[in-house]
Amino acid sequence: MANLSRAYRPSLFSEIAGQDRITEILRKEVEQNKLGHAYLFSGPRGVGKTTAARIFAKAVNCLDLKAGEPCLKCAACTSISNQTAIDIIEMDAASHTSVENIRESVIEHIRFVPAALKYKVYIIDEAHMLSTQAWNALLKTIEEPPAYALFIFATTEKHKVPATIVSRCQRFDFTRIAQTELVKRLTEIAKKENADVQADVLNMIASRSDGCLRDAESLLGQLLGLGEKKINMDLASLIMTPSQLPIAAELLSLTAEHDVKGILGKLETLEGEGISFLPLFDDLIASLRKLMLAQNLKNHADALKNGEAGDKALAQILNKFSDKDLMNGSLILMERRRDAKQGLDPRFALELGLCAIAASSDDANTKHQETNIKSPPPAGPRSSISYPAEAGQTPTQPIVSDARDARDVKDEMDEMDAKGVSDFSLDDCFTAWPKLLNTLEEHKSLVFILKLCKPVAVHGHEMVIHFQYPYHQQTIIGNIRNKSLIETSFRNISGFQNLVISGSLEKEKDGEPAAPKTQIGRILDAFGGQVLS
Repeated sequence: MANLSRAYRPSLFSEIAGQDRITEILRKEVEQNKLGHAYLFSGPRGVGKTTAARIFAKAVNCLDLKAGEPCLKCAACTSISNQTAIDIIEMDAASHTSVENIRESVIEHIRFVPAALKYKVYIIDEAHMLSTQAWNALLKTIEEPPAYALFIFATTEKHKVPATIVSRCQRFDFTRIAQTELVKRLTEIAKKENADVQADVLNMIASRSDGCLRDAESLLGQLLGLGEKKINMDLASLIMTPSQLPIAAELLSLTAEHDVKGILGKLETLEGEGISFLPLFDDLIASLRKLMLAQNLKNHADALKNGEAGDKALAQILNKFSDKDLMNGSLILMERRRDAKQGLDPRFALELGLCAIAASSDDANTKHQETNIKSPPPAGPRSSISYPAEAGQTPTQPIVSDARDARDVKDEMDEMDAKGVSDFSLDDCFTAWPKLLNTLEEHKSLVFILKLCKPVAVHGHEMVIHFQYPYHQQTIIGNIRNKSLIETSFRNISGFQNLVISGSLEKEKDGEPAAPKTQIGRILDAFGGQVLS
C-alpha cells in the first residue's frame, strides 16, 4: 500500500483540510500580489504546515494563476511538484542546526538571483531546532531580504523561536483538525481507493489521531494494506487495539451511582479477563477529562455523541458528575496511578481510587455528613466518650472512661493552654505554612493536598485547615499517621509544642473564622478519643 499522505497530498489551498481561514488569507495575498517577506507557520504535527508552504511556493511562482491558486500545469508548477526547481530550497532544521549550515544554505545562496523562477522560496521545517547562533546569523537576512526572496518557517514549538524572528514574520497558527473534517477526508481517500470502510472504523481512526491528519491517513493506510476492500471493526481490531473507553465508561457509571459493590465486582471480572490496569488508569483519567470538556463545551459534547463506541458510552453518563467531582476524581486517580507505578498492586490502587471517588462525590458527601464516621484511635492511652443512646436525650456531662477520669483530662487541657498556645495566631500559621510544605517534601501526596489548603482559624491550641474536597480532609485529618506527622512537623517549625490540627470544608464568611469546637471536641483532638454512639 502506497503512503496515503504522500499519494493524496493537497495541491491547492482549497484541498487543505481544517485550515480554511489561513488558506484563504494566503490565497488572497497571492491573488492581490501583496506578499510578505517572511512567514511563520506554527501548530501541531501533521496538520498541513509544510503542505501549505509548498503550495504557497507554487502559487507565488505560477505563470497562470487561477484566483490565487496555482495552475499545476505551467513550467514553474511542474518543476516544483517534481522537486527539480533549484530556486525552492527546503531545509530540515533538525539536521541543519549550526550557523555553518545556515551560512552555506541561505546567507551565501540568497545573494544570487533566481535561476528560473520569479521568487526564491526558503522553507525551513522544524525551525525551532536552529541554534541561537544560526538565528543570529539569519536575523539580518530576514530583516532585509532581497525582493526576490521569501522565507517560510514551519515549527511545532513556536515558543522556541526567538522573539526577534517572530516579530519580523507574518504568523499563522495552524490548529488540530476537527474530527468531522478528518472523517470527511478519510471517506474521500477510501472512496478513491475503492474501499468500503465502515463509519465506526473511520470515527475510531479520527478519534485516535488527535486532530493529526497525517496520523489518520497512516492508520487508514495500514488497514487498506491488509488487502481487504471491506473494512469492519473486527478487521480494524487487528491493527488498532480496541479502546478500553467503554470499560472506563461502565466503571465511571457505577462510580456515579456510588455502587461500590458493582465497582469491586467489575474490577474482579476484568482481572480474570486479563485486562491491564495501568492502561485502564489512563483511559479513566482521559474519560474524566472528556466528560469535563463535554459538560462545558458544546462541540466536545457533540464529538462524544458522534464518536466511536467508547465516546458514545461516555455520552450516556454526561452530567452524572459535577465539575467538582470530575476534578476531584482526576486528582484521586492520578495519585493512585502513581502509587501503582511505585509498587502498589494496580487492582488495589484502582479499587481505592474509584471507591474514593464514589464516596467523595457531591451526593455521597451529603450522605456522609448525615452519619458519624469514626477515625481509628491512635496507639497508647486514650479517652473514650459516650452519650446516652436513647433518642431525644441531651447529656449534660460527658462520660469519660480510661485510666484517667474527666478531671485528669481537664487538668491536662489547662496545662496545655498554660504553655503559651494562647499566643499562637493565624499570622503564625501563614508564616509557618511554606516551611511546613518544604519539611514534608518527601511526602509528595501530602504536599500536593496541602498546597490546595490553607489555615483559616486558630482556637487556642487548635489550627483549623480549610479543605476543598472531602477526600483530602479524610486523607489528612482522618488518617492518624498523616495527622500526627503534620502536627509534629508544624510543632517543630512553629515552636508551639501543643498545637493540633482540625479540618473544615466550610469557607470563612465575611472574614469570620469557623465556630470553635466544643471542649469535648478539643479533648478528642488532643488525645485521639472517639465518640461512641
